[in-house]
Amino acid sequence: MPTYLIASNEMMCRTLVRRLEALGLPRPIRWRAPQWLHESAPLTAAARPTPLHGGEDTDPADVALIDCSGLEDDPRKLLDQLQARLAPRRWLVLSDRLDASLILHAALLGASGCLAVPAPAELVCAATALVWAGGQCFPRMALSLLPASPSGSIAATST
Repeated sequence: MPTYLIASNEMMCRTLVRRLEALGLPRPIRWRAPQWLHESAPLTAAARPTPLHGGEDTDPADVALIDCSGLEDDPRKLLDQLQARLAPRRWLVLSDRLDASLILHAALLGASGCLAVPAPAELVCAATALVWAGGQCFPRMALSLLPASPSGSIAATST
């Protein structure tokens, strides 16, 4: 299954693709602009997507990185579209407006982490490697979103 990098910043994408390839992420690594999620139908057996940026998008994603930075629309809609379109097994949200509602929405959709950007490429790659290995990386502020248990400690809840 391929790896998807959904982002508008072409320079960042070129750098990340080279570095992500070195991490051994599933190939091919496909870069798409966020508009691609708006224009594309969800992957189904009946869907026949057209090749974009070198390759057909016929497989669900194993790993996805999605950059919500600089969007005029609600970034939660973009996350919904990512989930509907690719249903990635593991995915990481990058955003310049990382707030509690975005973090919570991403986590409830199944994201493996959220990272505030701008961030060095090394940090993005380290977070991606952690997510690819099955880990999670959410900012410390995400702990405040968890309900407190009766004993006063923070406890995760399952849905």
